[in-house]
Amino acid sequence: MAIAEIEAYFGQKLPKVYRDFVLGQPTGINGDIHLYPLALLIERNECYETRKYAPGYISIGDDGGGQAFLISFDEDDPAVVAVGHGSMDPKFKELVCSSFSGWVATGFQYEDG
Repeated sequence: MAIAEIEAYFGQKLPKVYRDFVLGQPTGINGDIHLYPLALLIERNECYETRKYAPGYISIGDDGGGQAFLISFDEDDPAVVAVGHGSMDPKFKELVCSSFSGWVATGFQYEDG
């Protein structure tokens, strides 16, 4: 899966910091936190209907327990938020970290509140 295909699917450019990260981690991150690999970004976002229920956001991963991690397309280094896979509605978002790069720096710390 190429970045161009993902950006065409969403009709927007990926945030710069996330784009640079995902290009360096094309197979994703697995552990307590799952960050989707390039090859699964469209499939995961299609499955959870991110474009429909969270327009302007991309689902970048999950916690394996029902929480999706979203970032907005609006910033180069967007905040990371969590929402339930059952709703995917950003009005119910919980702040995970104020920036994607900050979240990377913490080793993807997340405690489900």
